Amino acid sequence: MENEAIIEVSKLSAAYGKIQVLWDCDLRLVKGKTLLIVGPNGAGKTTLLKCIAGQLLPMSGNILFMGRDITRASIAERAKSGIAFISENSFYPGLTVKENLYMSSLRSRADFKERLQNVYNFFPELRSLEREKASSLSGGQRKMLLMSRAVISEPSVLIIDEPSSGLSPLFTERVMGFISQLREKGLSMIIAEQNVEFLSLADNGLVMDHGRVVFSGTGEETRKSSFVGSAYFGM
Repeated sequence: MENEAIIEVSKLSAAYGKIQVLWDCDLRLVKGKTLLIVGPNGAGKTTLLKCIAGQLLPMSGNILFMGRDITRASIAERAKSGIAFISENSFYPGLTVKENLYMSSLRSRADFKERLQNVYNFFPELRSLEREKASSLSGGQRKMLLMSRAVISEPSVLIIDEPSSGLSPLFTERVMGFISQLREKGLSMIIAEQNVEFLSLADNGLVMDHGRVVFSGTGEETRKSSFVGSAYFGM
């Protein structure tokens, strides 16, 4: 069904201990589309993603996945249902690159060798690193592994936190190219980014500032919105 929501977040508020960091946030991800959340550091983007992925239980509000309430579901339950979350620590440091990829593939029945080849086609560096421990990888190599681990699990929804963080401009372009390919394949994605250039990859966008959603629209509408300048520069 066109414009069918795969994830819906309503009136979500969250806190770390006694410190509230999200207020009444709404979000709607259409199946097969890419939603980009932009905003400065500390805007609440990562906290919102953690709530959707199950790493943080909200104070109030609800989260629906394919119409089912998952607000209180465990991380394992969400992962089993097809929600994959990429963050800086989404790997097993003591395992090799290939072992990490294999562990991520276990929920899928598709052929591992074929999916592994698809990963190596886009990130050929990983092939030469497949016997290296993940803990020994550089920042850029680790980002390749994180992206590949999530995709090889064949999720229904891919949630990515700050994909360009710590990367050179050249490698950021490669990551954007990888995300573009996933978008063309119709993978549903929620991406949080400080780099507004990623809005070129988005079907829809949100602007967050001080723990609130201050604007939502298409990717192009979000890019042109005055709320972007206000959130980043106080304009």
